Formats: sequence, C-alpha cells, structure tokens
Amino acid sequence: MKYQKQFIGFICGCAFLFSLQGCYPYYAFGNGGVEPIVFVKPVYADTALRTTYIGGKYSHSIDSTFGHKDESNYFGQIYWSQTQTERNYNFSYGAFGYLGSYKVVEVPSFQGNKPYYGGGLSGEMSLNSPFRNFDMRFIGLRGTLYYENGAFTRFRKLASEQSLITGVNSSLFAYNLSYTIGGDFNLNRQSSLGFAASYGITYSLNEEDAFFTNSLNLHYTNNQITTFIQYTDCLFAMGGEFALGFNFRIK
Repeated sequence: MKYQKQFIGFICGCAFLFSLQGCYPYYAFGNGGVEPIVFVKPVYADTALRTTYIGGKYSHSIDSTFGHKDESNYFGQIYWSQTQTERNYNFSYGAFGYLGSYKVVEVPSFQGNKPYYGGGLSGEMSLNSPFRNFDMRFIGLRGTLYYENGAFTRFRKLASEQSLITGVNSSLFAYNLSYTIGGDFNLNRQSSLGFAASYGITYSLNEEDAFFTNSLNLHYTNNQITTFIQYTDCLFAMGGEFALGFNFRIK
C-alpha cells in the first residue's frame, strides 16, 4: 500500500507539472526549416544533367500560429540551388536567406510585430526510377541547417527569462531531417508537372526541443521557369503555412 501511494503521488506530481507547463504559451523559430528550397529535378533524358537555379518564395501562416489566437507569421525567402540529375538518382543542394515578421498577441507585455532574419544550407539525395516520360522518386533524404535571429528571437529569450513562455528560447540554430518522395511528368519537350512531399523533424541546437514537420508542393515548369504552390506544417508548433514561389534556371 505504501508503494502504491508513492506511485500515485508521482503520477499526480508529473501531471501537475505538465499542466503548469501547458499554462504558458509555446514559441519556436519563425521559420520551421521545412523544405526551405523547392529543388527542381528535371526529368531524366538519356544523359546526366547539372542545372543551376535562383528562386524565392513568400510564406504566410494559415491560421493562428502556435495555436495562439490572432497571431500570424510571414517571411520572404531567396535562394540559389543546383541539381545533378542521373539515371537512378538526383542530388540537389543550395543556400537560402530570409526576412520575416511574427505578430505577438498572447503575451501582453510583448505585443506587436517582431521582425526576424536568417539563412542556411540545404541538400537532398533521392533515388530515381525513370520511365518514358515520368520520373518517380520513392526514397529520398533531405537535411537542412539554418540560423535565425532578430527581434522575435530576443522576445523569446526575454519572455522566457521572465517565465512567461516555453519553447525554443535561446537557440539561434536548428536543423531539419526529412524523408522525401516525389515525381515529375513531361508534358512536352519544354514543360513538366510534378509534386514533392516530405515528413521529418526539426531540432533546435543547444535546447532539448523538437517538432514534427511535413510538406507538399505542386510545381509546373515551362522552359526556364518553375512556379509552385507549397503547404508546410510544423505539428504542435508553428502550424500550417502556404507559400507561392518560383525557380529560374540560369544554367
């Protein structure tokens, strides 16, 4: 009976501590690190091909971010990327930078727009199954390392020191690892239509915090220009965001 009481007391204590943590708003990075670069992967056409792109996108939150009513987030991003297309695999890599702003409402003493900025590196390796006019990539791995700073970062640090919030409060670096899948279909000699999806986790460096991520994009290529619409989601964190963007082939 003594041990039963101790066990029940332990469970109740854990539940109490968890409920206290749930009373504080959760915040993390303005950019969740989910598919920061939409890599263009040309359909294989009998010979290896290396292509280079510049591009950008604009992302905006769909609903209240981090589950906080009336809060919103947006950022604009530019990037450079390159893809090596072989018969049985694609290898892509690139660098990106971004500027954004987060609207804080949940913490009264810090309400207002909090700008932020950042940048990083991303790379993806995927196995390719080429057909006559269609390439299917069933297995891929993408890794991203990035840095973020600004007023939104300072807000999280100061509010955490005052015990007003929880989450990623001092780290300036994070990385994302994702499983990827996708495919592209040649419509004619100059255009193609495709999709790409990913499922992964973003980790913050120097803090024991992580959240699940997923993404889906639909893209259309005509000559040198690729346009796309993208959905990303940081589960139990930022939430869902939509993005519109483009890639321009320069080589």
